Amino acid sequence: MASTTTPPVATTSVVLRKRKARKTENELSLRLETASLSGVEPHTESEYEAGAPNGGPSSFCGRERRYKCSHEGCTKAYAKPCRLAEHERSHTGVRPFTCINCNKSYLREAHLQAHARSHLPNSSRPLVCEEPGCEKRFWTAQHLRVHSELHRGNKPFKCIESSCEAAFLKHHQLREHICSAHAPPGAKPYRCSHPGCDKSFLTNQKLRGHMRTHDEKRYTCVHADCLASQNNSPAYYPTWTALQHHMRTDHPPKCPRSSCNGKTFKSQRGLRAHMKLHEQIEVEEAIAADSDADSIFSEPPRKKRRGGEIGRDWKCDAEGCVKDFKSKKALTNHRNVNHLGHRNFICPHESCGRAFGYKHLLQRHLGKIHKADQVEDGSADDSEASGTESDPQQLWGVRVDDITGMSYVKRAQEKMTSPRSLCCPFPDLHGLIPDVYQVKGGDKRCEYVFTRAYDFRRHLRSEHGLEVEKENVYTWAKSVKEARQLS
Repeated sequence: MASTTTPPVATTSVVLRKRKARKTENELSLRLETASLSGVEPHTESEYEAGAPNGGPSSFCGRERRYKCSHEGCTKAYAKPCRLAEHERSHTGVRPFTCINCNKSYLREAHLQAHARSHLPNSSRPLVCEEPGCEKRFWTAQHLRVHSELHRGNKPFKCIESSCEAAFLKHHQLREHICSAHAPPGAKPYRCSHPGCDKSFLTNQKLRGHMRTHDEKRYTCVHADCLASQNNSPAYYPTWTALQHHMRTDHPPKCPRSSCNGKTFKSQRGLRAHMKLHEQIEVEEAIAADSDADSIFSEPPRKKRRGGEIGRDWKCDAEGCVKDFKSKKALTNHRNVNHLGHRNFICPHESCGRAFGYKHLLQRHLGKIHKADQVEDGSADDSEASGTESDPQQLWGVRVDDITGMSYVKRAQEKMTSPRSLCCPFPDLHGLIPDVYQVKGGDKRCEYVFTRAYDFRRHLRSEHGLEVEKENVYTWAKSVKEARQLS
């Protein structure tokens, strides 16, 4: 009688998340021992340690967070790869979970589920207020608990003013009460608590951003001359604007080329445009050297254009026009003047009435036409009064006063009769710069006269090398004009 052999059977033990089986060479039959699970209460995924031998609970805080975020500057780490994937969506902006009713999207499925409940009727809310006559329903126990405080009369948020006994159920109600009853008119709910600051904001986020402006060491200069050393301490600035002003005044962008002798610029944009000119000049010189070598026996070289040939990327699209320019502004001016006929610069003489498309053409017109008329009228009057012939130098259009500068002195003396005129007070600059500064340039008095404070400030910078604050110049000019009007 043949004996029958029973193949080995592999039993499995359920570990809630994974089913582990012992493999054998023969055919396996799987059997679930469900009897052992009769008294097991359901648990969430996060309550068990992955790979626990008996499926017992484990502390989530004790897990090793080995899945770290690879985004630069982020130090977040998670115990599960799915949690890391959810976090990485906050960096990439991917929102895969979309509501089918209103098309709103979310980073996590739990957030979508919470939002989806807003589309359900109130009868779907499981938690009901037990107070008689109140049939309000809620999704969470926290909302129900807050609502129950209304029936008990508990108001935990009390007014901070000693003379006020008002109390409120919610914090935003307390803020609104303080703004309306204990704050100046127009105050907003979130007020700055810094001494001497009375600003207020609509949201807490804007208030937090404002509070950072009171940090005197918020920004620091990273220039080599301002870094901390044995001789000096680091320079700090409370606002980004103050730091940028420091960088422009103390560390302006400088051209590295030796041919420019350390030329400085107000911004990095100006330096980049200047460096582009250097590159274009080098390219043009290389092209010119090659063309000179190839055209020794050919036709004479073409006349060089102002600004060079390289970088003329803005071309006029008008029919029949082949002009090209180095900037959009130059192209726009060309189109307005040559193709649209704009003439915005008009001669101020009523008897003339001529108009020009460019300012330099108007200046050339005034210098050639009307200045010559004034010279001829003046010379004719002088010759008639004296009964003699005019000065031979006037016949050639040359005046000694123009060469020596006496013409400007005479015009300046005429301007000084006007109460709006400003005479440069150099070297007596009291009220414009601190007295501790030593003014260089000698004791000779400056004879330049202006009518605008703006021109006077530019004169101080170019002629005397003084950088005076704009507010100081305008205050000084206003006081001088008021004094002249009173006198």
